[in-house]
Amino acid sequence: MIQIRRYSPLDHDDVWRIHLLVISEANVEPTHQHYHDILNIPEQYLHTGGEFLVGIGDNGVVFAMGGLKIISEGKAEIKRLRVHPSFQKKGYGQLILSKLELRAQELGIQHLILDTLSNQYGAQKLFEKNGYKQQGPAIIDGFNVVLYEKKLA
Repeated sequence: MIQIRRYSPLDHDDVWRIHLLVISEANVEPTHQHYHDILNIPEQYLHTGGEFLVGIGDNGVVFAMGGLKIISEGKAEIKRLRVHPSFQKKGYGQLILSKLELRAQELGIQHLILDTLSNQYGAQKLFEKNGYKQQGPAIIDGFNVVLYEKKLA
């Protein structure tokens, strides 16, 4: 069972732990400066009109997360979609993504973008299944990524 709710500063340690686990599995240095936003979720997401959700198990521990970062009027980015490795491939990433897309629509967002590491094939499959169109490879802060975009109705 999963409860999805808005991030609270009390979730900080759990969110950081999940980030470290997921990014380490992708063979990336998880403390790279590229990830500064995850240390400042209220300022980077919530105070700027976006959203950051966490998924919590029956034991009260956060095991999934994802953010919606406003870029400009009508445009936002899905960021930091992560599921603890022990809980992957159970539909939790899909649940967080769906809730973030719903929130984007509520905020009047018509255009979503995101990127994922080029070696995160599960994430790529999830995004493509949800209608995100691949925009090609890119290098962001030294990381090989795949760019995606989706137009919302």
